[in-house]
Amino acid sequence: MSDDVFPLLDTSELAICLQSCDFSLATEESISRPTSKWMITLYKQIIDSFMGVSADAAMIREGGGQSYDGNQVGAEHRDYNEDDSPYSDTLQVLVLNKVCYKFFQNIGVTDFNILDLYKPDAQRTRRLLSAVVNYARFREERMFDCNRFISQTEALLGQLRSRFDDFNLLQQQIKQYEDDEKLVRTVVGVNDGDELKALEANNRNIEVQLKKLTQIQETLSIDYNNYKGEKQKLLKELESLGFQIVELESEREKLQRHSEANIEGLEKIIEELKDLLHTNKTKLSKLRSLQENLNISKLTFQRVIEELYDVLRIVTIELQEAHKKELGLEELKQQLTIRQDKMSSLLSSGVLTKVSLLQDQLDSSKTKLEELVQKSRTDYEHNSLEIKQLHRKYLDEVVPELQQTESRIENDILSGELKYFETKMQDLQAESQKEVDSVELEYSLLAGHINKYMKSMIENMSSE
Repeated sequence: MSDDVFPLLDTSELAICLQSCDFSLATEESISRPTSKWMITLYKQIIDSFMGVSADAAMIREGGGQSYDGNQVGAEHRDYNEDDSPYSDTLQVLVLNKVCYKFFQNIGVTDFNILDLYKPDAQRTRRLLSAVVNYARFREERMFDCNRFISQTEALLGQLRSRFDDFNLLQQQIKQYEDDEKLVRTVVGVNDGDELKALEANNRNIEVQLKKLTQIQETLSIDYNNYKGEKQKLLKELESLGFQIVELESEREKLQRHSEANIEGLEKIIEELKDLLHTNKTKLSKLRSLQENLNISKLTFQRVIEELYDVLRIVTIELQEAHKKELGLEELKQQLTIRQDKMSSLLSSGVLTKVSLLQDQLDSSKTKLEELVQKSRTDYEHNSLEIKQLHRKYLDEVVPELQQTESRIENDILSGELKYFETKMQDLQAESQKEVDSVELEYSLLAGHINKYMKSMIENMSSE
């Protein structure tokens, strides 16, 4: 029996679910008979869709040519990728294997290996794709729970991009100031040393401020990466708890359906046995009434025979002449007595046998009914006890853990780290605004000095 936390889906359901997730390569035939090329292409699409990472970009990152923040690839790695290296396909598959291993480890499969890409097995492929479909369903169900975190993350990313824009703008202004400084040096010459020294000191101050801003930017990037890691960890914990909730709910539904089905079947059998018991009782009462009627007829017939015998005996005593008739009557009496005995034995044997058989059947039905009722009560009590235990386990273990996780998320992330980042961003914004104001002031002073110097040069040239 598998220890996976997700259900194993059949081929047709896998094909329908994967095609609904825009994986058009997934057909029943390709899933039942997978090939290496098809598996590599499908896994590339899966990690590109769910992780946002392409296999080529992942290979470049593994080689060190591009960082995860989207910077430009180095020239030497571009030259390497442009070459037709004989090991490029193997390197791609190895990188894809590493990314797929991390992805499947996150969704509950820890035994993904390189053979699943080179020599895929139909049963393992079905299991891995079942894990992907289960993750896609869980991701779609829980996506609304993460909207608040996504919106906050987007807001922080927007603020970070604005800081990067401000930083780039400051760099452009610094570059412009350096160009103006070179122009001033060219026009003024070497003799105006004091003013140039002042400008150089000002430039050094600006460079110090820029270094501080760069350090702040690096600190902010590290904090943001830590925030992303913590968010991924919390999402994994939430996902594992969601899996446990789904499993417990499915077990509870199975037990409820099983107990309801057993109760309905037992009630139906009990009703049938009650009807059979009522029918047997009715037949027994009819047979008893028939037996009583037969007994009454038997007694009546006996009295008639006795009276007839008495009459015949009186006649034979009084009429000696009819001695022969008396002998005939004696023989008739014996025959009637024999018939009476036969009728009594027949009535006794037939009716009493049927009555005893019905009584045995009735006793057996009562015994079976009592056993069935006792068994149904025992099963119902056992199922009720298991349902109560599962419900108690759910209330005692899963619900407190979920509440603790939610409270920790609210207390640690929302009230702690986000406030810290907001305060830090406000401080950075204030410092950046101060630096921009100081740079603008220096720029206006520099522009005034340049205009003044140009006017004096023009006046000197016009006077000469």
